[in-house]
Amino acid sequence: MLTHTYSYDECLHNSLKVAWKEEDVLRNRDFDYSKRFLPNRLSGVDEITCLNQDEKRTLNQIIGNAYCHIFAFVEEFIVPQTLQEAQRDVYGEEARLRALIRFAEDETKHQQMFRRSMALFEKGFGITCGVIPGREEVAKVVLGKSRLCSLLLTSMIEWFTQLHYVEHVRSDEQLDGLFRDLIKYHWIDEATHAKLDSLLINEICGPLSLVEREHAVEELLELGGAVDGLLSQQADLDIESLQQATRRTFRERERAEIKTNIRRAYRWTFLVSGLRHPTFVRIVGELTEQGQRRLEAAAEALSA
Repeated sequence: MLTHTYSYDECLHNSLKVAWKEEDVLRNRDFDYSKRFLPNRLSGVDEITCLNQDEKRTLNQIIGNAYCHIFAFVEEFIVPQTLQEAQRDVYGEEARLRALIRFAEDETKHQQMFRRSMALFEKGFGITCGVIPGREEVAKVVLGKSRLCSLLLTSMIEWFTQLHYVEHVRSDEQLDGLFRDLIKYHWIDEATHAKLDSLLINEICGPLSLVEREHAVEELLELGGAVDGLLSQQADLDIESLQQATRRTFRERERAEIKTNIRRAYRWTFLVSGLRHPTFVRIVGELTEQGQRRLEAAAEALSA
């Protein structure tokens, strides 16, 4: 049902060709705290008028640490999901089985890389920054939705991950080198994972009715609303961390300005950049009649 030229053989070959380990990224390295971690498109700090340049850099680094946590957080469901899909045809196509097992292994590796980077950040940054809890509970909620919904969510995440690196991080040499590599190596694997998602979506969509496919998009947007709530919580935690790091107490007006800009950046980074990603929009358009319109309406509301 989807227009693509992917195959499990190709995905397996690519996965083996670009294989990397956590140590390739993290061994004997540290962050440069004189530099920002994220481009402004992903952090939104430059628009905050109540902070000076040093405070903006500090907040950018706090948001970068949260970026790592949120990826490890929202991708928690992908490992069990992928292993479940692999087990559905364990004696079938060998390349399919190996590609999906590597997919799950890669996602576990990403989570460990991001958590190790957070521990490294805490050691060098000097304070413990607050991050949203409950990743296992969120994973259960996602896996409680339809198979198509959870695969669409995975697909959206992996397409916007690639966009973050290719369009906003890769050419920005003013960013910290280690943080750029965290995003680069994440992108390397996700370029293959996004193709695997399309193969899996094709496998399950054949027997689904249009009503069921439209409902999967509705479920996806419901999950997006829940993620938006988590991002708002993370923005509040970031402000608390910034106060602790700068030893400054923000007035109500200042807190409101900081949160508005952080939340706008988080929404674009983790929701809008996926809802509007051209490939993901095309995927939803090929599966549904109303899905593209609903994605754009959601993206418009989140961008207001």
